[in-house]
Amino acid sequence: MSPLKVVRLLALAIAVIGAFVAIPEAALVMILIGVALGFLSDQADKDNRTFFLIFAIALASMSGAVDGLPVIGGYVTAILGNLSDIVSAAAVAVILMVIKDRVME
Repeated sequence: MSPLKVVRLLALAIAVIGAFVAIPEAALVMILIGVALGFLSDQADKDNRTFFLIFAIALASMSGAVDGLPVIGGYVTAILGNLSDIVSAAAVAVILMVIKDRVME
């Protein structure tokens, strides 16, 4: 299993577990996983940068859309919010990699 897949699964696990259980220093954990995810994703495929950044914007703007669902809405919103935090940190890593690539040209 590649390191990128491991980080993706870890990010998903943290997002789901964090919706049900309070994780100490959850924001720091999600940011570190997000930065690792962004770095590894950018190294794996530089052609997906635009998709990744659009995905981060869409997830951040739509994460609260299912809050009105009875019973599960709050949990789904929390999971999507956690994923949004992770993907936003990953987007920052992708942006930094783009800047590095432009400077190194």
